[in-house]
Amino acid sequence: MSETSVNEVKTSILQRAMDMFQRYGLRAMTMDDVCRELAMSKKTLYQHFANKADLVDQAVRHVFGLHQFSMDQIAAEHENAIDRMISRYAFLMRMMESHGPNMMFPLKKYYPKTYEWLFAQRQRTMVEALVQTIKDGQAQRLFREDLEPELVAQIHFTTMVGLADSDAVTENFSQRRALIWTAISLFIRSISTAQGLNYFNELKEPQQ
Repeated sequence: MSETSVNEVKTSILQRAMDMFQRYGLRAMTMDDVCRELAMSKKTLYQHFANKADLVDQAVRHVFGLHQFSMDQIAAEHENAIDRMISRYAFLMRMMESHGPNMMFPLKKYYPKTYEWLFAQRQRTMVEALVQTIKDGQAQRLFREDLEPELVAQIHFTTMVGLADSDAVTENFSQRRALIWTAISLFIRSISTAQGLNYFNELKEPQQ
């Protein structure tokens, strides 16, 4: 089997394994379950992954890469800073809805190294993207010039992660979606100029 074929097989395993972790629960799925779902022998699976922790780690990294690619595309497609923020919200909602039960708590509890890597990567990429968006919005006269982009981005990141990851907020997806949209709306309004507010007020919450 060529290297390309091996990589394609591994990518397929990672994508399907993550689907199973999200559907049945990260803790509940065993390597035997993965093999059964994939119609694959344990020998073949262990040719690609040392153990379940390795499979979880690589699956998380793979999915994070896909999400980051999508976020980069959103930035490239939306020059307007407010449009970009709203599109990222819509993407976040689609991602949360498709992922099913929250995985961050079991990931933190049972695979702390992978969780720490993921949290650090999310923080770095989300804050960097938001800093750039705020700077773009300031240049477009949509956001106030007196803001410190790095500080504002850190505050917003902390708020959004708390709302997105906390199981204590609400288990109802529609309620959580409304809660997150409200948080983003308040954030945009708090940093906008009069011009930015006028633009934002003409928009509607994106339909999911």
